[in-house]
Amino acid sequence: MKRLSATVPSALGRPLSCGAAACTLLLASFAFYTPSARAQPPGDLELVDLGHSFATALAMRHAGDGSGRLFVVERDGTIVIVDSSGALLPTPFLDITSEVDTFFEGGLLGLAFHPDYASNGYFYVSYTRDGTGGNSLETVIERYSVSLGDPNLANVGSAVEIFTLGQPAGNHNGGDIHFGPDGYLYIGLGDGGSSSATSQNLTNLLGKMLRIAPCDIPSCKDPYTIPPDNPFVMMRGTVPEEIWSIGFRNPYRWSFDRDTGDMLIADVGQSTVEEVSFEAADAVGGLNYGWNCREGNIAGPGNGQPSCTGPTFVEPILTYTHTLGCSITGGYRYRGCIQGLQGTYVYADYCQARVFFGTETSPGVWSASEWVNLPGSVFGFGEDEDGELYISQGGSVARFESESDCGGPIFDDGFESGDTMAWSVTTP
Repeated sequence: MKRLSATVPSALGRPLSCGAAACTLLLASFAFYTPSARAQPPGDLELVDLGHSFATALAMRHAGDGSGRLFVVERDGTIVIVDSSGALLPTPFLDITSEVDTFFEGGLLGLAFHPDYASNGYFYVSYTRDGTGGNSLETVIERYSVSLGDPNLANVGSAVEIFTLGQPAGNHNGGDIHFGPDGYLYIGLGDGGSSSATSQNLTNLLGKMLRIAPCDIPSCKDPYTIPPDNPFVMMRGTVPEEIWSIGFRNPYRWSFDRDTGDMLIADVGQSTVEEVSFEAADAVGGLNYGWNCREGNIAGPGNGQPSCTGPTFVEPILTYTHTLGCSITGGYRYRGCIQGLQGTYVYADYCQARVFFGTETSPGVWSASEWVNLPGSVFGFGEDEDGELYISQGGSVARFESESDCGGPIFDDGFESGDTMAWSVTTP
């Protein structure tokens, strides 16, 4: 495997500039970062490249079936498997490239395995296809089944369309999907790109987090139903019942904490602030995360409009500005075997590939530090069945590793303990 390495800086370097035109893939916005207390990862923390080339990997998922496989979501419309031995299987698990439209920020954007995948074989994908009725794109949530004869091959003919929504522009599609600890499917949607006012408009699904109960038996009448405790079920006919929370610009990557069930939502900012918001596992829904009245922790472009004068907004737990990047790529709260990273929320900037560690210094109080500035761009994160963390830079996927924390014999550069702040890149 290729080992990526560099020396972690003791102070942040001079910021680079990145205009929206230079960040043409997936995210078109700006960001910046203000450091606080530094997280303390183990001294031998490193990124180990899986050693495979991908088209454009956006996400990594596991099936929760005990197989140890890693499913890599590629923007073009394929899902490929890295098996438990680390080998990349030659045949894609799923290939829907003929259905997927990759215009601007479109593509195959999300994958979620049903909580009972081991028994029912269902999984769900989120992608964009050609729009209709004047829309540039259309968001599609579709259910597939694994083939009966081969666990490494999906049945492409099993597609069931669960949900569709027109996207008025080619950006701010959102597209990340996850099953929550409650067993419901959550769908993150951006504001549609053409008008930021959609996020505060309760008659519109754009700029919202949705929560639905997909049908998981062959004889269902409807592709999904509304969970009875969704916050707007009593407003049927005036507010879409699918809405769980509102006020997002582009929640491109977000995740659940596998230990606590809490939700961490990275929302791409516009011109000044990138943000991470926190939603506790016991939240009752109906929360407002602010856009376009707020942009992170400052006033947003809609501030002063009538829709912004009444609501109470949830403030983000972490923010940074575009002095050090251009667009946030949300990650995961780490729950693997690396003790020095336990409970750390790992995220990055897409444009400048700065990797950040967010730590909860006291209940509800978070601080952030920069771990390293990688070359290239950061497209997404993922975790495997054991909670180990992966990062994608489009054509490559690497795993966070620490031999001193995870029981290995000795680290390649000779350090056994976590008493250094260095990591190194060696290529065999």
